[in-house]
Amino acid sequence: MEWVTYLIALVIALVFAAVCWNLAGARDRNQPLWAILGFFFPIIALIVLLIIGKSKPKTAG
Repeated sequence: MEWVTYLIALVIALVFAAVCWNLAGARDRNQPLWAILGFFFPIIALIVLLIIGKSKPKTAG
């Protein structure tokens, strides 16, 4: 029965990673970085990603 708890935790972490990946892409952020952060720190990463908004375009020169 213990393995079920770990399986549920893994599924939840993967869901948060996927949500952070999609939000990061929509906000022009680094998708792999936010997916990793969403996996290890689900609630914190999601809140921070929602707060920071879109990235500003880099200017040339």
